[in-house]
Amino acid sequence: MRPAALLLILAPALACAAERAGPAVTRIGSVDYINIEDEAARIGLRVERLGAQAILLKDGARPVAQLTEHSREMDLKGLRVFLGNPVNEKGGAFHVSLADYRLRLLPRLRPALCPPPPQPPRKIAIDPGHGGHDHGAENHALGTMEKTYTLDVASRMKRMLEAAGYEVVMTRDSDVDVPLALRAEVANRAGADLFVSIHFNSLYPNTKTTGAEVLNFPPPRQRSTDSWSMGGRDDAEPAAAPVNAFDAWNTLLAGAVHLRILDALRDGDRGEKFAHLGVLRELKCPGILVESAIISSDKESALLETSAFREKIASAVCAGIGDYAEQLRALRPEAPRAQPGPAPAAAPGAAAQRFEPTRPNGT
Repeated sequence: MRPAALLLILAPALACAAERAGPAVTRIGSVDYINIEDEAARIGLRVERLGAQAILLKDGARPVAQLTEHSREMDLKGLRVFLGNPVNEKGGAFHVSLADYRLRLLPRLRPALCPPPPQPPRKIAIDPGHGGHDHGAENHALGTMEKTYTLDVASRMKRMLEAAGYEVVMTRDSDVDVPLALRAEVANRAGADLFVSIHFNSLYPNTKTTGAEVLNFPPPRQRSTDSWSMGGRDDAEPAAAPVNAFDAWNTLLAGAVHLRILDALRDGDRGEKFAHLGVLRELKCPGILVESAIISSDKESALLETSAFREKIASAVCAGIGDYAEQLRALRPEAPRAQPGPAPAAAPGAAAQRFEPTRPNGT
């Protein structure tokens, strides 16, 4: 056998062995960092310098991530994704925190190097945010409330997912107030494989900004995204919450849903972020919270009043769930290819992945 052919056969095994050995760790401040330029080479990616303050990671000829010194924001396959710690330059090389490398980058660039994935989902918990006395965000000019839209979108998702063969459990199916911790308990008691909480953002008095964001629970010892804002406090938690057992797969799920929402709505990318959300904390399955539009926006609040826009949101989130399930099946080839199948597509051509890093939209 030719050496080149042998190398192709052995490459996956060598990559797995390299990852098991673990990256070399450098302490910067109180955080463990790794040299992302060295690690990129170890997992089969190329590094291209973009001046003195940014690098581009490439998978073959395709750009897949752009990292900027001192920034917590990266462009990951064309999506705006926030890191838990800022990128640092040290010794002439770019470094990312060990947690961000393992839990943000690897799941999206080399998921086969992550811990064994969960089984593809069959039972999905949908959580319509707020309810009852808790109206959520309100648009006073239109007289509309977040709780009404979340239940409507969640009900549409239930119909779509059941039609695709999934079993669905709702944390509420009427206008009632459900405590945050109980919502996770509903999913856990049902044995849900996946949890998606549906919400809509508010930025009053700002009525112009539009866009979607997806939120994960922060890993241990990483701060929430908002805590880095001016005047914010370090809210990192030292101990892991139950949902942190699925951090890599929360990331994979967030990316799949994020991409579908952006491609369906095309109205601004506010990014994937972290928050210590009570609705996610106690989950015993992967889970995310989705803010697909901004109810305080004049433009998006008007769209939310239309059933067509709410149907589009529901379809996009379901399509993202279907994409996530397909990725898990690819990582677990031994898993039987049985029902349920992929969820319906959000829009023609929406499944095409982005690879060219782009300047993020939204704020």
